[in-house]
Amino acid sequence: MPRRLALALGFALLACRGPSLDDEAGTSTSPEGTADASESESGESGFDPLACGSWDPPEATPAGTPPPEQACPDEGPCPIFVDVTAEAGLDTLQYIPTHPADFACLFTRYTASGPSPQQDCEPQWFTGGVTVGDADDDGWPDVYMTRLAAPDHLFLNQRDGTFVDVAAAVGLGECSYTNGAQFGDIDNDGDADLFVTGMGSDRHYLYINRLAETGTLAFEEQGESRGIAMISSVLHAGQSVTFGDYDRDGWLDAYVSEWLRTPLYPADASEHDLHGGRLLHNLGPAQPGVFEDVTAAMGVELRGSDERGVFAFSAGFVDLDRDGWQDLAVAVDFHNSRLFWNVEGQYFLDGTSVAQVNRESNAMGSAFGDLDFDTYADWYVTSIAQQGECLEGDTPPCWLATGNRFYLNQRNRVFLRQEDVYGVRDGAWAWGTALLDVDNDGDLDLTLANGWPGRDLEGGFYHLDTPMKLWMNQGLGVPMREEGQLRGVDDRQQGRGLLGFDYDHDGDLDLLVANHAGRPKLLRNEGGNQQRWLRVVVEGKQSNRDGRGARVVVSLGPDQHTLSSEVGVGSHFLGEGELVQHFGLAGQSEVQQVEVWWPATGQGQFEGNVAANQTLTFVEP
Repeated sequence: MPRRLALALGFALLACRGPSLDDEAGTSTSPEGTADASESESGESGFDPLACGSWDPPEATPAGTPPPEQACPDEGPCPIFVDVTAEAGLDTLQYIPTHPADFACLFTRYTASGPSPQQDCEPQWFTGGVTVGDADDDGWPDVYMTRLAAPDHLFLNQRDGTFVDVAAAVGLGECSYTNGAQFGDIDNDGDADLFVTGMGSDRHYLYINRLAETGTLAFEEQGESRGIAMISSVLHAGQSVTFGDYDRDGWLDAYVSEWLRTPLYPADASEHDLHGGRLLHNLGPAQPGVFEDVTAAMGVELRGSDERGVFAFSAGFVDLDRDGWQDLAVAVDFHNSRLFWNVEGQYFLDGTSVAQVNRESNAMGSAFGDLDFDTYADWYVTSIAQQGECLEGDTPPCWLATGNRFYLNQRNRVFLRQEDVYGVRDGAWAWGTALLDVDNDGDLDLTLANGWPGRDLEGGFYHLDTPMKLWMNQGLGVPMREEGQLRGVDDRQQGRGLLGFDYDHDGDLDLLVANHAGRPKLLRNEGGNQQRWLRVVVEGKQSNRDGRGARVVVSLGPDQHTLSSEVGVGSHFLGEGELVQHFGLAGQSEVQQVEVWWPATGQGQFEGNVAANQTLTFVEP
């Protein structure tokens, strides 16, 4: 291993342990530079992190009246983003700042001198999940936000630019410890169910939506009976969850990520399979929406690849080699990411090394999109970026931690690193990310959230208030231009989950970021719809109802490039954006053809001469 990478990995594992613990013996240091966990926003001191609700979590602030959308100015950037969080009714608090010195942690810290209860805050510092889905089946995206030691939120879209939290009314109001979340119709009954990972909990959660059955929106927790809960004698540190259909049987399978040190694993080895990254197979027609763990059987076990633990943050089911089978890409901390090729649904083959991926020091967030218009998905992975002292013979800049990676798909199961070509390496301590066309000009832009409440890799606190990033695409092989501050995408909180969605149905993509120990930000896109667009909705029949894995191809016309995307692969860290596929068309009033290729059958559907500025729906025959 190169010296610098070894140093980076060592510093990263140590630095992540938090500002009060700077050596293996757990010696306390001053908490200066971090928020004090013993004081909440309201000034009330003292709480027990293991007592749900003891930090007095507030309810979401009711919506106001969102300001009218403004046209872009004659001079200046277009679009810009405007913070409408409070007016839209999404203003809430995810958690409060915590610190090991205050015994405010969910996990036990294990050192050479023995266990130190409630002194490992690191896993909870990862938290801040948000996802969207159409919970009430009205055609508008709803928002689910997770919280720690508090009831989560389900915000129903009111179709007027505002949301209302209905979690308590629909069976989602229990106080809980949660992190990642994902909507998916796991039983193919026509409504969106909800999978939520536990953080500081002894289980994960699966909420079955009863809307299709009863006509009334209501959720019922059935995680244990459906093989999702993974109830354990030790606490889970659940991260992201993602859905896909790896065996093309028409039923959604799942992958659950977890970041857990070896000392925190159960003493009883029989419980080991309840933790780490787990691949869950849907039993389908025999037992719809019931899952079995096939991690080892399918060849995707992460345990054992790092003796220190399993450090999976996010994953995606995505057909990277265009053979019709969804592969599995897992972003794993400490230089442990994996790319598993799907062998016709029978097993997975680890192709990480040959593919030339896993070149980042601290993979966390993950997003896929077709950057270069070749109809093959490319892979962007977020990772800690920190420059360090150069060694003799090095050419600056030199990196203590590698920064983000942009893997351009070479269409032969090999990827080419392009993060420096496109200028998107340095996102600070980066987490959630998304590839999306915010200005509707027909190419993919890039955004990410970042922040860390503890010490950085050299012992400082550089990442306490680093701004979000928004890189605007300038063309193939040209550095993207970072314009976050210029365009209003510069929130400086502890950003974690991040997604794009058109919550107001005005034809451009808005941004939503969840902040750890802070308040979310809903950034409304103003002016993106001055250029034309097309949105595509898919509904599977033989394929899974969500249409995950369907490939959408938009042919613009003769002598023009082709736009393409795969349903359900846009963003993967503690949640996801809409399943609706959004394409910017720049000035085109019509596209030559839209194709949808269905995952279960490989059959295509086609629609020709499609007008711009509409939502087109495809239902599988």
